[in-house]
Amino acid sequence: MASAVQQVGFRQAAFRSRTTGAVIGTGPCHDITLLPGGAEADLDEWQAGFVDGSGRFLDRREAAEALGHAGRLESRAYFAGDAHPTLEAGHVESWRAQRAA
Repeated sequence: MASAVQQVGFRQAAFRSRTTGAVIGTGPCHDITLLPGGAEADLDEWQAGFVDGSGRFLDRREAAEALGHAGRLESRAYFAGDAHPTLEAGHVESWRAQRAA
């Protein structure tokens, strides 16, 4: 069975420049060392997101919606004491628990 990510067709994590709109793909995770300036990059200049199979950039909210997740899951998982929280996209298990409550 294909995962939701495969069904939606995300190709890779990416960053989009808020100034120019340029998109930089970073592979399977958001790797800031691939941005201009590397670890010293101005992170306020770059919006994290994903590139889909057609090359379209989706921000984190758009990507979560494409997968059927409500927004702001990541902070709930983190502050709820999730043993393995992520501030990237959240855990499906945490999302399901929030929906069931």
